Amino acid sequence: MSQDRSIPPLDPWPVELAQAAVAATHNVLLTLDATGTIQHANPAALQALCLQLPAVCGRHFVDLLDVGSRAKGQRLLADVLSHSSTAVVELNHVTGDGNIVMIGYRALLLPQTAAGPQVLLIGQATAEMVATTERLIALNRRLSALFMLAATASRSLILPDLLQQALAVILTELQLQAGAILLAAVPVELDRALHAPREPHQLRVAAHQGFAPAFVERLADIESLTAFWNTTTRAEQQSVVQGTADEVGIQASDLEYASGPLLTVGATPIMAETNLLGWLYVVTDRYDALPPDELELLSSVGNLLGPPVENARLYDALRETSGQLGAVLDGIDSGVLLTDQDGLVRYANARLGSLLEVTVAEWPGQPRADIMRSALQPVTQHTALFEGELWQVVAGEGRILRRFVQPVADHTGQPLGSLEVYSDVTQLLKTDQLRDEFVAAAAHDLKTPVTAVKGYAQIALRVASKLNEPRLVQQLTMINARSDDLALLMDSLLDMSRIQAGRLQLQISPVLVQDLVKHVIKHFDFDLQRKQRTITCQLPDEPLEVAWDRHRMEGVLINLIGNALKYSPDGGDIHLYARRIMQTADQGSDAVELTVTDHGIGIPPAERELIFQRFYRAREAVEHGFRGTGIGLYISHMIVHLHGGQMRAADALHGGQGTTMHIVLPTTAASAQHAGGMEDSPTV
Repeated sequence: MSQDRSIPPLDPWPVELAQAAVAATHNVLLTLDATGTIQHANPAALQALCLQLPAVCGRHFVDLLDVGSRAKGQRLLADVLSHSSTAVVELNHVTGDGNIVMIGYRALLLPQTAAGPQVLLIGQATAEMVATTERLIALNRRLSALFMLAATASRSLILPDLLQQALAVILTELQLQAGAILLAAVPVELDRALHAPREPHQLRVAAHQGFAPAFVERLADIESLTAFWNTTTRAEQQSVVQGTADEVGIQASDLEYASGPLLTVGATPIMAETNLLGWLYVVTDRYDALPPDELELLSSVGNLLGPPVENARLYDALRETSGQLGAVLDGIDSGVLLTDQDGLVRYANARLGSLLEVTVAEWPGQPRADIMRSALQPVTQHTALFEGELWQVVAGEGRILRRFVQPVADHTGQPLGSLEVYSDVTQLLKTDQLRDEFVAAAAHDLKTPVTAVKGYAQIALRVASKLNEPRLVQQLTMINARSDDLALLMDSLLDMSRIQAGRLQLQISPVLVQDLVKHVIKHFDFDLQRKQRTITCQLPDEPLEVAWDRHRMEGVLINLIGNALKYSPDGGDIHLYARRIMQTADQGSDAVELTVTDHGIGIPPAERELIFQRFYRAREAVEHGFRGTGIGLYISHMIVHLHGGQMRAADALHGGQGTTMHIVLPTTAASAQHAGGMEDSPTV
């Protein structure tokens, strides 16, 4: 049930007293009408935004925000006008001198007047360091999204789903307004053709997001769009380009949600070797062109989509022309093996033979198990980039293949056999290894400046405390807390790299569980005070001594409690329990159970195993707009496993919505071991 946030009527204050109070406060005060137009701004607001009063009053509040904060600003206004409960919302403003300032706002609904409802925004500016930290985290999120997109694209053969998901990722990560993927009816060989497709019947809209329906209907018919292909790029150029919206005939009314004048259109080709398959178009209302790093990311997406799009095209052709099964399957870039219910080979395409470096012409009719046992050996130590099984080819250079197995049935559901698809992921695994090495190097290099920032912040905090400057103390405390968060992120990236390389080892030492828990809770002092939340603990009275890796178990609990705070936006206490589990002599040493429970958005049962995979994020968390990297639970799960323990997710302990994370660890951790080699070997 929503909470009424409106202010009850009060006896009018003397005008002079009210004006003096507004002018004297250090808080940013803005009054808005029901449309979001700014009616009044106090001196603190003008100073924070580096603007004069005429440049503020009469403008829409959202227009003062950085493009990445506009959607949050709109939701804040909508919530308060609908009498919904609103927490403090941090928004980035573009100041008059071109800088970015973050202001945390709380919205209140003022008493109704003849002119309609009015909204009071009360804000407090924070340091620019917070905005910088968010950009670093956003960069890491973009890298994670790109590799998640690579994994998804490599296993998807459904063209519409593949393209729509790719488009959604790029628009979200680059914070763009709209985009579309146009595919050529027939791929164009750029080494022979001088121009890309220019006629309407040669193009079709394969995916779109953010455009108005009327514009989508005529999107492929816009001559200026195809002219933009041929005049801005030459046939041999395969990189991303950009231009103005006028060049392609797009207006603000062509978007579903236009938030400003359209200035920039970016386009990148979707290539498969020398064949042009189509183009990815994006539209932004920013006042400057796309920066080089975003252009590079956009170009990478276009290059990444080429091979899966080509494979998906062939898969569509397979479904439409089942009579040409052999010819189509021989044309795709994956090896295909079809077996019947008795385990006999019925079909193997030529690509499978080239992957295994054998001849498959004589395979039909032979037992599949005998053939594949001599051709492949399982890969028992591999990364979590792929969901399928990984196999190494015995012959040749030992390339790595990923296998997906799908049962085959007739139209009545009667099983006919199974279909196996083999894809060469050797290069992707090398790329994944390079990515891990890059992330580890970047995290290592970032630790030094983060440590310096934290050190200077602590020194400044002590000085500010002695000078009795409470506002400065609060801001420096926030910088200090965010520096701790960034340092934890760097440690997580380093641990993830060590896990992927099989080099993560535990540093076992005596630990008192009570001290460990108290130290972890102290880490959250600032966030608990700011969010007015509490953590209740239930610990044994007697000392609970264990032999664990203290530093990494602190990281595990910090991750779990941090998730509990993040994913319970409506409040509620966080509960932490610790207890000893007595074991018999046959069962081994005693164990300790650690439990963290909240009353947040919860995790559906179907996803409670998936959340421990690298880069996986629960659907509810993504749909609610919660930020995250998808590596925290993965690393925590691996650390618990290395201790010889288990970790699982369940419902809230005392009923209702929420999540409970259970950890059971032996009091004496398992011997230090490498993180690799924990996957079960697949069966031929």
